[in-house]
Amino acid sequence: MEISDDSGFMGIANFSRYRSFLSRNWDFEMIKKRIVEEINSHHLLFWSTGLENTWKVKIAFENSDSTAFRENRGVIEVTDGELFLTNYEALTMAAQYQQVKLPESHHKDLAIKLENGKYMVKFRQLFNPDEYDFATEDINFEIVLMRIEKNPEIYVNNVNEIYWSAY
Repeated sequence: MEISDDSGFMGIANFSRYRSFLSRNWDFEMIKKRIVEEINSHHLLFWSTGLENTWKVKIAFENSDSTAFRENRGVIEVTDGELFLTNYEALTMAAQYQQVKLPESHHKDLAIKLENGKYMVKFRQLFNPDEYDFATEDINFEIVLMRIEKNPEIYVNNVNEIYWSAY
């Protein structure tokens, strides 16, 4: 999968649960607060990429042997049989305009079909942003989804910031 990133942020979302609209006059602190709320509600996982680019993302269901520059994990809930790869631009457009419904038509091909339930998600950045070669054809991010079969209610996200945004 490929996703454009004009702001240095990307993630995966359950758009059937994600609360998108904020205000026609939102600011960065407002949207950052909403993003963190949605991460902690298991509707979104969102992270800083360190650069702007079009990223190549591998969706996997088991760990790979790829070396990661950095990785993190979080929990997300699937309720309508799919999650979507998303970017900051999509979230901000829907935050400002109530009539914008996510995913927008040009992002419908970024669907990840899954069974409903909670998933432990490991998201891995496979490059160092300070040393990135834009000519590379490699996978940039790997997202590993593992369904939580036993006691999903005990798994929580407890973040205060967008992942890696303090990089």
